[in-house]
Amino acid sequence: MYHQGDYEIIFCTKGPLYIQVGTTQYVLNANDVLFIPPYTNMFGYRLSTNPVNFYWLHFFAKHEHSFLEDQELSANLSAIASGSFASSINDKVILPDFFHVNEAGKILIFINQVLDVANSYRYSEQENDYLVTVFLIELSNTYLMQLSANQHFRSNKVDKIKEWIRANLSEDLTVEEVARTFQLHPDYLTRLFKRYTHRTTLQFINELKIETAKVLLLRTNLTVSQIASHSYFIDEKNFMRRFKKMTGLTPTEFRNAYIHTHLNNPRIDPKIPLPTQLEKRMDIKRNI
Repeated sequence: MYHQGDYEIIFCTKGPLYIQVGTTQYVLNANDVLFIPPYTNMFGYRLSTNPVNFYWLHFFAKHEHSFLEDQELSANLSAIASGSFASSINDKVILPDFFHVNEAGKILIFINQVLDVANSYRYSEQENDYLVTVFLIELSNTYLMQLSANQHFRSNKVDKIKEWIRANLSEDLTVEEVARTFQLHPDYLTRLFKRYTHRTTLQFINELKIETAKVLLLRTNLTVSQIASHSYFIDEKNFMRRFKKMTGLTPTEFRNAYIHTHLNNPRIDPKIPLPTQLEKRMDIKRNI
């Protein structure tokens, strides 16, 4: 079928249901929602071997739909979770083309209310419009809250991974080892890190090592070679190359440029993991 300016919502209660919209194929199972925009071809691309059940709803909108960038939606998720919607999405019904509803009870109640009103002569067109609008808002809110909860879960997971890396920092710590510990694929782990920390997993590991080196440069009399070893770098050459790339200075230049500022402001000491055997060295230098 072809949509002549109308939108359609399909809510599946028993699947699988095989629907193609344009060139994209979907498999709908229980509690899956498919959103179909106007002027779109759709058809069933495969027979279902068992009986299927689903609701569908056609409606027209006063305004044309627009596409929301992932970055804009992501930036508003924390406000969504707290109930304080950001102004940029405050007056919008936001729906993806396809998603799964975790708890379908309220959605089913709204759908049946819409059906009851649509089949009754007791209500006006304005009342029908109102109920459909309320249903769409509820569907949108369900999607946004689920999305926000998923993002919060992933963010917490990244925090746990970061803490584990800090506690297990070593010269041979690899992205593969981190991923294996948390039963993740290394590529997925890196995508997760980049999304929530704006850096790759390897960049985060190297940053921790460099921060360790900074403290040792400012608070001990260790040589650059010794600091490279205590900062979990395999060799001095690799350490110096990465240090210069991340700070713009060589280790010696950094020590000479910042040591006095640092010693006069002990509160800015970064909270990072340091080798236990170096604590006495730092205490001695601090007292001196």
